[in-house]
Parts: sequence; C-alpha cells; structure tokens
Amino acid sequence: MGIRRALRAGPVVLVLAAAGLVLAPTDAYSVIGFSLGLDQRDVRVFDNFTDAEANDNTTPDANWPGYTGVEPACWKAVAEWGSELHGDGSGDPSQPGEVGSGGANFDVTWQGNATSIGSTTGNVISEIHSGCGGGIISSTSLGPNGWRIQLCGEWTWDDGPGCPTGAALDIQGVITHEYGHALGLGHSNVAGATMSPSISGAGCGARSIEADDIAGVQFIYGVKTATKPHISSISGQFTITILGANFDPTSNEVWFTQAGSNATGDPLAVTGVASTGGGARIDLVLPSAAGPGDVLVRIPGSSGAALSNACPLDAPRCVPITYCSSKTNSLGCTPAIGSSGTPSASAGSGFFVTASDVINNKSGLVFYGTSGPASIPFQGGWLCAQPPIKRTSVQSSGGNPPPNDCSGSFNLDFNAYVASGADPALVLGTNVWLQYWSRDPGFSPPNNTSLTNALSITLCQ
Repeated sequence: MGIRRALRAGPVVLVLAAAGLVLAPTDAYSVIGFSLGLDQRDVRVFDNFTDAEANDNTTPDANWPGYTGVEPACWKAVAEWGSELHGDGSGDPSQPGEVGSGGANFDVTWQGNATSIGSTTGNVISEIHSGCGGGIISSTSLGPNGWRIQLCGEWTWDDGPGCPTGAALDIQGVITHEYGHALGLGHSNVAGATMSPSISGAGCGARSIEADDIAGVQFIYGVKTATKPHISSISGQFTITILGANFDPTSNEVWFTQAGSNATGDPLAVTGVASTGGGARIDLVLPSAAGPGDVLVRIPGSSGAALSNACPLDAPRCVPITYCSSKTNSLGCTPAIGSSGTPSASAGSGFFVTASDVINNKSGLVFYGTSGPASIPFQGGWLCAQPPIKRTSVQSSGGNPPPNDCSGSFNLDFNAYVASGADPALVLGTNVWLQYWSRDPGFSPPNNTSLTNALSITLCQ
C-alpha cells in the first residue's frame, strides 16, 4: 500500500482567506476565485534545495534546454498545465511524449533561476527549511498578483526524471499539484486527480494532470481558442524563424527566457515584430540576452488567448568559456587569458580579451581561429585553435620596469576589432577561439614564446 501524505495550499493563502472556497459547476474540481493574468505567467526556481537527490539528474534534455537538476523537474511540472505539448512533449518517462495537457488559454513563461525566495507574489519555487511540521510536505502562498511555492525541507526531495525510490518525494509531481493552486484551483474529490488533497507514494502519479484537472483549468481560463497564436517550430541560431499560426501582421511581442539569473521574473520581450505568410512566420535576430528556455508569442490582447504555447529554444550562449592549457613561462608563472563584457558583432566596443601573469615589457598579441578548437603541440606549449590562424595588432605587456617579472598584462577590445572590419568573416553567429602569445627570452628558440590558455566565444547581436 502506498504512503499517503497530506498536501496543503499554504500556511498563508491570501485569496482563500479573502474569498473562501468556491465550488465550480461540478462537485469534483474546485476553484478559489484566483487566476493569473498575462503579466503573472512567469515561473522561476531558487535552488536552495539541500538534498543531493534534488540535483542529481545531470543529463541534459533537448526539450528542456540549458538546465539540469531541480530546475527541469519544476519546469516540466508547470508546463504540464500548458495549452498543448511542450515541444515534442518528451522528458518525463511516466508520461512519454505527453507533457503539456491543459488544453486551456493558459501557458507559462519559464524564466530560469531567481536570485532569492522572493515575496509571496514573486512566482518562485524554493525549499523552506523550517516551519512546516504536522505532516505538511509543501505549501503555496497566494497573493493578489502572484504566488510562492515552497517544498518543506523536513522531507527528502528527488528531481527525477524517473520516479524516486526509498523515502524520497517527487519534486515534479508535488510541484504539479501546487502549481494547480497557483493558477486558481482548489482540491478535487476525484480519486487520482492531481488536485486531490493527498498523494500516493512518492507523488509521481501527480505529474500528469487528469480529466478533472483539465476541466478545472479550462473552467478558469477557457478552452484553448482556435485563434490563439501557435508556435509549431523554431529554427536557426542567431537569426531565428518561428513557424506557426495566428500571429499578428505587425504587432507581435516575442518572449524569451532571460540568460542567467532573473531578479524580476519578467521575460525578455522583443516588441513590434511583424509576421509574414498570413501570420504563419516570424523572422528576427535573437537578442544577445536571451538564454536557453522557452519562446512564446503574444499578440494584442489581455487574455490568455493572446499568448501562444511555449516552445523550447536552446539559445546560443554568449558567455565566453576558457579551455586548453597555458604554457608555464621561463619565470615559473602561468599566464592566463580572460575577458570582460559580451562578445558582439554589432556593439562596436565593450568586449575585452585580457591576459595576466605574463612577462613584463614584452611584445605580444592575440591570435584566433574560426575553424574550431585544437590542442596541437606548438613552440613548447599548445596551439588551441585550428588553423588558419589570424592575428591582431602587437602591443607591449607593460608592467614593472626591468628586471623581468610577471607583472605584464594585455587588454584588447575585440568588439572594436570586429567593428573595424579587419576580418570580414567575423559576423553575427561566428564562433571564435582566441589565445594570447608573447615573447619569452628565457627560453631558447624556437620555444622562446609564452602562451596562455584559450577562450571560446560566439559573436552575438
């Protein structure tokens, strides 16, 4: 027999206190007089979970791009209430190809990680480390303009994607239930419904909303209308094409998941976007601040029928990544490449490639390739970019007066170099692998050079 533990809508449920429980036209699902407007469709996670099992899923999933651990477990839970399948619906072995079952004018904008647990209206999921007790495993606080969901730290939480074993509880199943409260549903008296007031076993059965839950979300937000915008596919990387239906001819708003942590929950929105093909196609340059996550299209209007389904997009990461190995110089120092700012094909300035711990007052330069990374023996160290190689201008490393030490440094505005037109191949979307080279007279020719590790970048907008 499965273990059954009580769920609860929250220690402080403001809407319930104000409006009481309102039964819907059936005696099954119930509603609480609360619904989320288009400005409250965001969901974030503050990952303060203490159990190792809450973040031990380290396998990426293309349908939930950019995240592993507790985040995709929560993302799948809220996406289950969406108007249609999230991407191809995959990612949950308990309901293969079926994540996204609501069929209502309701969809979520996934906004990744929050910077704190937020207020009771911050739309953030987190763990609460004290104050539950009494068999309570989770709580949802509702306010006039949002919600907060907290899982009680007294229990052990598991991120899946398979159903937990042992005493652990399923994050995805419990969040699916709690998010039902956030969107306005009370408990249901239908056995097996996700909104039943108790769960069986670890809670995996609550991952998939059932007919009674679907009827409830459709009662609150309306059955998905035939004119609701629809995304069928997204292609491209830096200039993307969104195919679908019912887009506005001139005034679409395209929502993206923000890259990095999101302090407010607001989606990254590109406004005034036109469509072609009778409202079936949108082409636009991907904003550099867009991260992996979801894309939605909003047409003019204030109801859920104005917002499309959510479609996953693994946005290019405009964050430089270091790789390869430095060559220790003749003074025993290890020069290192670094950077600041965001690499851009259009900014004109503001992305600086740096080198530190290099020999002072020696000539040096950044060289780069666009054919891929490498690790090729070279002048006593490693060439970290595939030929053909191109070079930037020579400059002195500066630093202290002689004698030699490792106080030298280097600083190049690579965006300004791109904007100069020195290399016409450096355009939006180009991948570049950079390395710093300088003279090192302490070594004998042909190895009398110093080499840093390398930097991988992509030129964004």
